[in-house]
Amino acid sequence: MATAKTTQGAKIEAQITEATTKGFEQLTAMAPESVKEQLDRTMSAVSEMGSFSKENMEAMVASATAYTKGVEAMSARAAAFSKQAVENHMSAAKSIMTSRSVQELVERQSAYAKSAFEGYVSELNQVSEMFAGVAKQAMQPFNERVSAVGQLVQAGMQPLRAR
Repeated sequence: MATAKTTQGAKIEAQITEATTKGFEQLTAMAPESVKEQLDRTMSAVSEMGSFSKENMEAMVASATAYTKGVEAMSARAAAFSKQAVENHMSAAKSIMTSRSVQELVERQSAYAKSAFEGYVSELNQVSEMFAGVAKQAMQPFNERVSAVGQLVQAGMQPLRAR
């Protein structure tokens, strides 16, 4: 009876060994494919991250370019306004100096003060609009990148929602 148990135990042990060996062989046969698949996924993710980072840098450059052009335009406008203001001031000073009476002097001075103030307010409004436009243009590339991040997050959530 001891021999029957030993033979039966040996058969079971052989079956277990054979099943384990087959399982291990199947696992090792699948491992290269699985490793290759994971490596491909990783490389794809790294490539996407590199591309995304490149697009972020391009957005920063585009934003800086838009800002720089806007500041240059505003500076040119400020210089032109200042030049015109000095010319207007010189013209008004000549006109005021040629006044024939105190009444005429006061009228010319008041007219100049009114036109200078209106010109200043008009220029201030236009520069404010210009500044808002520059800010909008400079922020547009960043807004597009934020939208891209939102799309990535939504795309990443799709597999989770399917569960």
